[in-house]
Amino acid sequence: MAKVIIVGQKHLSIPNSPRNSRHILIRPKPFPTGRYPIEKIWYPLSSFFPWQPIWGRYQAIHCFNKVLYTNKPWFVTFEDHRFLYRNPQNQGEAAIYELLNNRLALENCQKLIAISDYAKLRLIKRMEGWKIKETISKKLEVIHPSFPVRVNESKLYQQQQNLQLIFIGNHIARKGGIVALRLAKKAEKLGLPITIHIISDLGRGSGVPTDFPDETKYVEDLKLLDLKNVVFHKNLPNDKVLELLSQSHFQLMATLHDTYGYSIIEGFSVATPAITTNVCALPEFIRHGENGYVLNLPINENRHWSNWLYEEKTKTNEYWEILNSTYDYLAEQALQQITQFLDRSDKREHYEFLSAGALAQAQIVHNSEKQNELFDELYAAAARG
Repeated sequence: MAKVIIVGQKHLSIPNSPRNSRHILIRPKPFPTGRYPIEKIWYPLSSFFPWQPIWGRYQAIHCFNKVLYTNKPWFVTFEDHRFLYRNPQNQGEAAIYELLNNRLALENCQKLIAISDYAKLRLIKRMEGWKIKETISKKLEVIHPSFPVRVNESKLYQQQQNLQLIFIGNHIARKGGIVALRLAKKAEKLGLPITIHIISDLGRGSGVPTDFPDETKYVEDLKLLDLKNVVFHKNLPNDKVLELLSQSHFQLMATLHDTYGYSIIEGFSVATPAITTNVCALPEFIRHGENGYVLNLPINENRHWSNWLYEEKTKTNEYWEILNSTYDYLAEQALQQITQFLDRSDKREHYEFLSAGALAQAQIVHNSEKQNELFDELYAAAARG
Protein backbone atom coordinates (compact mmCIF):
# COMPACT_ATOMS: atom_id res chain seq x y z
CA MET A 1 0.00 0.00 0.00
CA ALA A 2 1.32 3.42 -0.98
CA LYS A 3 0.50 6.94 0.07
CA VAL A 4 -0.19 9.06 -2.99
CA ILE A 5 -0.67 12.82 -3.06
CA ILE A 6 -3.42 14.02 -5.41
CA VAL A 7 -2.95 17.65 -6.43
CA GLY A 8 -4.36 19.95 -9.09
CA GLN A 9 -7.74 20.71 -10.57
CA LYS A 10 -10.46 18.82 -8.68
CA HIS A 11 -12.91 18.63 -11.59
CA LEU A 12 -10.20 16.83 -13.56
CA SER A 13 -8.86 14.63 -10.77
CA ILE A 14 -12.12 12.92 -9.78
CA PRO A 15 -12.88 11.21 -13.13
CA ASN A 16 -9.18 10.52 -13.79
CA SER A 17 -8.02 8.79 -10.62
CA PRO A 18 -9.14 5.77 -8.57
CA ARG A 19 -12.59 5.98 -6.94
CA ASN A 20 -11.90 3.18 -4.44
CA SER A 21 -8.16 2.81 -4.32
CA ARG A 22 -6.34 0.19 -2.28
CA HIS A 23 -3.76 2.89 -1.66
CA ILE A 24 -4.07 5.93 0.60
CA LEU A 25 -4.91 8.99 -1.47
CA ILE A 26 -4.18 12.35 0.18
CA ARG A 27 -5.77 15.53 -1.18
CA PRO A 28 -4.02 18.45 0.56
CA LYS A 29 -5.56 21.88 0.80
CA PRO A 30 -4.16 24.43 -1.65
CA PHE A 31 -1.92 27.06 -0.13
CA PRO A 32 -2.55 29.91 0.22
CA THR A 33 -6.31 29.58 0.35
CA GLY A 34 -8.87 32.33 0.05
CA ARG A 35 -9.32 35.06 -2.53
CA TYR A 36 -5.70 35.26 -3.64
CA PRO A 37 -4.35 31.91 -4.90
CA ILE A 38 -0.64 31.64 -5.49
CA GLU A 39 -0.88 32.09 -9.28
CA LYS A 40 -2.25 35.59 -8.68
CA ILE A 41 1.17 36.50 -7.29
CA TRP A 42 2.97 35.22 -10.40
CA TYR A 43 1.34 32.77 -12.80
CA PRO A 44 4.28 30.37 -13.22
CA LEU A 45 4.09 29.68 -9.46
CA SER A 46 0.86 27.77 -10.07
CA SER A 47 2.91 24.95 -11.56
CA PHE A 48 4.94 24.49 -8.40
CA PHE A 49 3.74 22.38 -5.51
CA PRO A 50 1.77 24.95 -3.44
CA TRP A 51 0.07 23.13 -0.58
CA GLN A 52 -0.12 23.28 3.17
CA PRO A 53 2.61 21.07 4.71
CA ILE A 54 2.06 17.29 4.72
CA TRP A 55 3.71 15.57 7.66
CA GLY A 56 4.63 11.95 7.09
CA ARG A 57 6.01 9.94 4.22
CA TYR A 58 4.38 9.48 0.86
CA GLN A 59 5.57 7.52 -2.15
CA ALA A 60 4.16 9.23 -5.24
CA ILE A 61 2.29 12.25 -6.57
CA HIS A 62 -0.48 12.32 -9.16
CA CYS A 63 -1.10 15.84 -10.43
CA PHE A 64 -3.61 17.31 -12.86
CA ASN A 65 -2.85 20.02 -15.42
CA LYS A 66 0.38 20.89 -13.60
CA VAL A 67 4.10 20.34 -14.04
CA LEU A 68 5.63 19.75 -10.62
CA TYR A 69 8.98 20.56 -9.06
CA THR A 70 9.56 17.48 -6.91
CA ASN A 71 12.03 14.63 -6.40
CA LYS A 72 9.24 12.09 -5.78
CA PRO A 73 7.90 9.75 -8.49
CA TRP A 74 5.01 11.56 -10.14
CA PHE A 75 2.39 11.33 -12.87
CA VAL A 76 0.62 14.14 -14.68
CA THR A 77 -2.85 13.90 -16.23
CA PHE A 78 -3.82 16.65 -18.67
CA GLU A 79 -6.77 17.64 -20.91
CA ASP A 80 -4.80 19.58 -23.55
CA HIS A 81 -1.42 21.22 -24.08
CA ARG A 82 -2.10 24.35 -22.02
CA PHE A 83 -0.67 22.98 -18.77
CA LEU A 84 2.79 23.45 -20.32
CA TYR A 85 2.61 27.21 -20.69
CA ARG A 86 0.49 30.35 -20.37
CA ASN A 87 1.92 32.61 -23.08
CA PRO A 88 4.98 33.85 -21.16
CA GLN A 89 5.10 37.63 -21.02
CA ASN A 90 8.83 38.05 -20.49
CA GLN A 91 12.15 36.19 -20.36
CA GLY A 92 11.73 35.39 -16.67
CA GLU A 93 8.45 33.61 -17.22
CA ALA A 94 9.80 31.85 -20.31
CA ALA A 95 12.78 30.54 -18.30
CA ILE A 96 10.49 29.19 -15.57
CA TYR A 97 8.30 27.37 -18.09
CA GLU A 98 11.35 25.89 -19.80
CA LEU A 99 12.63 24.66 -16.43
CA LEU A 100 9.28 23.09 -15.57
CA ASN A 101 8.70 21.53 -18.98
CA ASN A 102 12.17 19.97 -18.98
CA ARG A 103 11.19 18.16 -15.79
CA LEU A 104 8.86 16.02 -17.89
CA ALA A 105 11.95 14.31 -19.31
CA LEU A 106 13.36 13.40 -15.88
CA GLU A 107 13.22 9.81 -14.68
CA ASN A 108 10.93 10.53 -11.73
CA CYS A 109 8.24 11.84 -14.09
CA GLN A 110 6.89 8.38 -14.80
CA LYS A 111 3.92 9.00 -17.11
CA LEU A 112 2.12 11.74 -18.97
CA ILE A 113 -1.52 10.71 -19.12
CA ALA A 114 -3.66 12.32 -21.80
CA ILE A 115 -7.40 12.03 -21.18
CA SER A 116 -8.02 11.67 -24.93
CA ASP A 117 -6.33 11.27 -28.30
CA TYR A 118 -7.19 14.94 -28.81
CA ALA A 119 -5.15 15.86 -25.71
CA LYS A 120 -2.27 13.69 -26.93
CA LEU A 121 -2.39 15.33 -30.36
CA ARG A 122 -2.31 18.82 -28.83
CA LEU A 123 0.68 17.96 -26.62
CA ILE A 124 2.69 16.42 -29.47
CA LYS A 125 2.07 19.46 -31.65
CA ARG A 126 3.10 21.75 -28.78
CA MET A 127 6.40 19.88 -28.40
CA GLU A 128 7.44 20.24 -32.05
CA GLY A 129 11.13 21.12 -32.14
CA TRP A 130 11.79 20.30 -28.47
CA LYS A 131 14.99 18.34 -27.77
CA ILE A 132 13.13 16.29 -25.16
CA LYS A 133 10.19 15.40 -27.41
CA GLU A 134 11.27 11.79 -28.00
CA THR A 135 11.86 11.16 -24.29
CA ILE A 136 8.48 12.59 -23.34
CA SER A 137 6.65 10.77 -26.12
CA LYS A 138 7.74 7.40 -24.70
CA LYS A 139 5.97 8.25 -21.43
CA LEU A 140 2.78 9.42 -23.11
CA GLU A 141 -0.37 7.33 -22.67
CA VAL A 142 -4.10 7.89 -23.23
CA ILE A 143 -6.42 6.92 -20.36
CA HIS A 144 -10.01 8.10 -20.79
CA PRO A 145 -11.99 9.51 -17.84
CA SER A 146 -14.22 7.09 -15.96
CA PHE A 147 -17.44 7.07 -13.95
CA PRO A 148 -19.37 4.40 -12.05
CA VAL A 149 -21.61 2.44 -14.43
CA ARG A 150 -25.02 2.72 -12.80
CA VAL A 151 -27.21 0.36 -14.85
CA ASN A 152 -26.86 -3.11 -16.28
CA GLU A 153 -29.28 -2.95 -19.19
CA SER A 154 -30.10 -0.59 -22.04
CA LYS A 155 -33.28 1.47 -21.90
CA LEU A 156 -36.59 0.69 -23.54
CA TYR A 157 -38.20 3.40 -25.65
CA GLN A 158 -41.51 4.61 -24.27
CA GLN A 159 -43.49 6.03 -27.18
CA GLN A 160 -46.44 7.29 -25.16
CA GLN A 161 -44.49 10.27 -23.76
CA ASN A 162 -42.80 13.24 -25.42
CA LEU A 163 -39.25 12.70 -26.56
CA GLN A 164 -37.18 13.90 -23.60
CA LEU A 165 -33.96 15.81 -24.32
CA ILE A 166 -31.62 17.18 -21.66
CA PHE A 167 -28.95 19.88 -21.86
CA ILE A 168 -26.36 20.07 -19.06
CA GLY A 169 -23.81 22.87 -18.95
CA ASN A 170 -23.12 25.97 -16.90
CA HIS A 171 -21.91 27.78 -20.02
CA ILE A 172 -25.24 28.08 -21.78
CA ALA A 173 -23.86 29.28 -25.13
CA ARG A 174 -20.51 27.46 -25.49
CA LYS A 175 -21.91 24.09 -24.41
CA GLY A 176 -24.92 24.26 -26.73
CA GLY A 177 -27.76 25.49 -24.53
CA ILE A 178 -28.60 28.27 -26.99
CA VAL A 179 -28.87 25.59 -29.68
CA ALA A 180 -31.18 23.56 -27.41
CA LEU A 181 -33.44 26.59 -26.88
CA ARG A 182 -33.61 27.38 -30.59
CA LEU A 183 -34.41 23.73 -31.25
CA ALA A 184 -37.27 23.98 -28.76
CA LYS A 185 -38.65 27.02 -30.59
CA LYS A 186 -38.48 25.25 -33.96
CA ALA A 187 -40.08 22.11 -32.52
CA GLU A 188 -42.92 24.08 -30.96
CA LYS A 189 -43.75 25.73 -34.30
CA LEU A 190 -43.88 22.29 -35.94
CA GLY A 191 -45.87 20.74 -33.11
CA LEU A 192 -43.23 18.07 -32.48
CA PRO A 193 -43.73 16.05 -29.28
CA ILE A 194 -40.47 16.91 -27.51
CA THR A 195 -39.56 18.34 -24.12
CA ILE A 196 -36.15 19.89 -23.46
CA HIS A 197 -34.72 20.06 -19.93
CA ILE A 198 -32.08 22.75 -19.30
CA ILE A 199 -29.68 22.43 -16.35
CA SER A 200 -27.44 25.50 -16.27
CA ASP A 201 -26.49 28.58 -14.28
CA LEU A 202 -26.58 30.44 -17.61
CA GLY A 203 -22.93 31.53 -17.68
CA ARG A 204 -22.24 33.45 -20.89
CA GLY A 205 -20.39 36.35 -22.43
CA SER A 206 -16.98 37.75 -21.62
CA GLY A 207 -14.48 35.22 -20.31
CA VAL A 208 -16.26 32.18 -21.76
CA PRO A 209 -14.48 30.50 -24.72
CA THR A 210 -16.25 30.98 -28.09
CA ASP A 211 -18.91 33.31 -26.59
CA PHE A 212 -19.72 36.79 -27.81
CA PRO A 213 -18.56 39.07 -24.94
CA ASP A 214 -21.71 41.24 -24.89
CA GLU A 215 -24.28 39.28 -22.85
CA THR A 216 -27.17 41.35 -24.22
CA LYS A 217 -26.88 39.43 -27.50
CA TYR A 218 -28.26 36.39 -25.66
CA VAL A 219 -31.32 38.11 -24.11
CA GLU A 220 -33.79 36.97 -26.79
CA ASP A 221 -32.56 33.39 -26.62
CA LEU A 222 -32.88 33.25 -22.84
CA LYS A 223 -36.54 34.28 -23.13
CA LEU A 224 -37.06 30.88 -24.74
CA LEU A 225 -36.61 29.32 -21.29
CA ASP A 226 -40.31 30.18 -20.83
CA LEU A 227 -41.47 28.03 -23.76
CA LYS A 228 -44.00 25.35 -22.86
CA ASN A 229 -41.73 22.60 -24.13
CA VAL A 230 -38.75 23.78 -22.03
CA VAL A 231 -38.16 22.87 -18.37
CA PHE A 232 -35.49 25.04 -16.70
CA HIS A 233 -33.86 23.47 -13.64
CA LYS A 234 -30.94 25.86 -13.07
CA ASN A 235 -28.51 24.05 -10.73
CA LEU A 236 -29.26 20.61 -9.30
CA PRO A 237 -27.28 18.22 -7.08
CA ASN A 238 -25.51 15.49 -9.03
CA ASP A 239 -27.88 12.71 -7.97
CA LYS A 240 -30.83 14.70 -9.35
CA VAL A 241 -28.92 15.36 -12.59
CA LEU A 242 -28.28 11.62 -12.95
CA GLU A 243 -31.96 10.92 -12.27
CA LEU A 244 -32.99 13.30 -15.06
CA LEU A 245 -30.34 11.83 -17.36
CA SER A 246 -31.70 8.34 -16.78
CA GLN A 247 -35.25 9.56 -17.56
CA SER A 248 -34.18 11.33 -20.78
CA HIS A 249 -34.06 9.79 -24.24
CA PHE A 250 -31.08 11.86 -25.41
CA GLN A 251 -28.54 14.25 -23.95
CA LEU A 252 -28.09 17.26 -26.23
CA MET A 253 -24.72 19.01 -26.12
CA ALA A 254 -24.21 20.90 -29.38
CA THR A 255 -20.99 22.45 -28.10
CA LEU A 256 -18.66 24.75 -30.01
CA HIS A 257 -15.67 23.79 -27.87
CA ASP A 258 -15.21 21.22 -25.11
CA THR A 259 -11.97 19.43 -24.29
CA TYR A 260 -13.91 16.33 -23.25
CA GLY A 261 -17.57 16.40 -22.20
CA TYR A 262 -17.87 14.52 -18.90
CA SER A 263 -21.66 14.80 -18.78
CA ILE A 264 -21.87 12.70 -21.95
CA ILE A 265 -20.06 9.85 -20.17
CA GLU A 266 -22.30 10.21 -17.13
CA GLY A 267 -25.24 9.93 -19.51
CA PHE A 268 -23.73 6.78 -21.00
CA SER A 269 -23.42 5.36 -17.48
CA VAL A 270 -27.25 5.35 -17.31
CA ALA A 271 -27.57 4.18 -20.96
CA THR A 272 -28.61 7.58 -22.36
CA PRO A 273 -27.30 8.25 -25.89
CA ALA A 274 -26.07 11.71 -26.91
CA ILE A 275 -26.45 14.27 -29.65
CA THR A 276 -23.32 16.39 -29.89
CA THR A 277 -20.77 17.95 -32.25
CA ASN A 278 -17.57 16.70 -33.85
CA VAL A 279 -15.10 18.97 -31.98
CA CYS A 280 -12.08 18.08 -29.83
CA ALA A 281 -12.35 14.68 -28.11
CA LEU A 282 -16.07 14.10 -28.64
CA PRO A 283 -15.82 11.96 -31.82
CA GLU A 284 -13.53 9.57 -29.93
CA PHE A 285 -16.42 8.18 -27.90
CA ILE A 286 -19.59 9.27 -29.73
CA ARG A 287 -20.21 7.33 -32.92
CA HIS A 288 -23.00 8.46 -35.20
CA GLY A 289 -25.83 5.95 -35.34
CA GLU A 290 -24.20 3.67 -32.74
CA ASN A 291 -24.48 5.47 -29.39
CA GLY A 292 -25.89 8.82 -30.49
CA TYR A 293 -25.75 11.34 -33.31
CA VAL A 294 -22.98 13.73 -34.34
CA LEU A 295 -23.75 17.22 -35.66
CA ASN A 296 -20.98 18.34 -38.00
CA LEU A 297 -19.17 21.66 -37.64
CA PRO A 298 -16.29 22.79 -39.86
CA ILE A 299 -13.12 21.96 -37.90
CA ASN A 300 -9.39 22.61 -38.35
CA GLU A 301 -6.35 20.36 -37.91
CA ASN A 302 -6.58 20.83 -34.12
CA ARG A 303 -10.19 19.55 -34.15
CA HIS A 304 -11.41 23.03 -33.17
CA TRP A 305 -14.39 24.80 -34.69
CA SER A 306 -12.67 26.57 -37.59
CA ASN A 307 -14.83 29.73 -37.55
CA TRP A 308 -13.85 30.65 -33.99
CA LEU A 309 -12.40 34.19 -33.78
CA TYR A 310 -10.16 35.43 -30.96
CA GLU A 311 -9.26 38.45 -28.83
CA GLU A 312 -10.53 41.78 -30.20
CA LYS A 313 -12.26 40.06 -33.13
CA THR A 314 -14.75 38.50 -30.71
CA LYS A 315 -16.26 41.96 -30.15
CA THR A 316 -17.10 42.58 -33.79
CA ASN A 317 -20.49 42.34 -35.48
CA GLU A 318 -18.88 39.87 -37.86
CA TYR A 319 -18.25 37.42 -35.02
CA TRP A 320 -21.77 37.73 -33.67
CA GLU A 321 -23.12 36.95 -37.14
CA ILE A 322 -20.87 33.88 -37.28
CA LEU A 323 -22.06 32.72 -33.86
CA ASN A 324 -25.70 33.52 -34.51
CA SER A 325 -25.76 31.62 -37.81
CA THR A 326 -23.87 28.70 -36.24
CA TYR A 327 -26.40 28.37 -33.40
CA ASP A 328 -29.15 28.31 -36.03
CA TYR A 329 -27.26 25.84 -38.20
CA LEU A 330 -26.79 23.42 -35.29
CA ALA A 331 -30.40 23.81 -34.15
CA GLU A 332 -31.56 22.98 -37.67
CA GLN A 333 -29.23 19.96 -37.83
CA ALA A 334 -30.54 18.76 -34.46
CA LEU A 335 -34.14 19.28 -35.60
CA GLN A 336 -33.55 17.21 -38.73
CA GLN A 337 -31.97 14.43 -36.68
CA ILE A 338 -34.84 14.39 -34.18
CA THR A 339 -37.44 14.50 -36.96
CA GLN A 340 -35.77 11.60 -38.75
CA PHE A 341 -35.75 9.64 -35.51
CA LEU A 342 -39.44 10.32 -34.81
CA ASP A 343 -40.38 9.34 -38.37
CA ARG A 344 -38.64 5.96 -38.19
CA SER A 345 -40.93 2.95 -38.30
CA ASP A 346 -38.38 1.04 -36.20
CA LYS A 347 -37.59 3.83 -33.74
CA ARG A 348 -38.20 1.61 -30.72
CA GLU A 349 -35.64 -0.97 -31.85
CA HIS A 350 -33.26 1.74 -33.10
CA TYR A 351 -33.41 3.63 -29.81
CA GLU A 352 -32.68 0.50 -27.82
CA PHE A 353 -29.68 -0.11 -30.11
CA LEU A 354 -28.37 3.44 -29.41
CA SER A 355 -28.94 3.00 -25.68
CA ALA A 356 -27.09 -0.33 -25.69
CA GLY A 357 -24.22 1.36 -27.55
CA ALA A 358 -24.04 4.14 -24.97
CA LEU A 359 -23.95 1.66 -22.11
CA ALA A 360 -21.32 -0.50 -23.82
CA GLN A 361 -19.09 2.57 -24.25
CA ALA A 362 -19.38 3.28 -20.51
CA GLN A 363 -18.73 -0.34 -19.54
CA ILE A 364 -15.76 -0.96 -21.83
CA VAL A 365 -13.90 2.38 -21.98
CA HIS A 366 -15.11 4.57 -19.09
CA ASN A 367 -15.73 2.04 -16.34
CA SER A 368 -14.37 3.34 -13.01
CA GLU A 369 -13.89 -0.20 -11.66
CA LYS A 370 -11.51 -1.06 -14.52
CA GLN A 371 -9.70 2.28 -14.35
CA ASN A 372 -9.41 1.88 -10.58
CA GLU A 373 -7.20 -1.18 -11.01
CA LEU A 374 -5.16 0.43 -13.77
CA PHE A 375 -4.24 3.47 -11.64
CA ASP A 376 -3.62 1.36 -8.55
CA GLU A 377 -1.04 -0.66 -10.49
CA LEU A 378 0.68 2.55 -11.62
CA TYR A 379 0.84 3.75 -8.01
CA ALA A 380 2.14 0.41 -6.77
CA ALA A 381 4.92 0.38 -9.39
CA ALA A 382 5.94 3.92 -8.39
CA ALA A 383 6.05 2.93 -4.71
CA ARG A 384 8.28 -0.05 -5.47
CA GLY A 385 10.70 2.30 -7.23
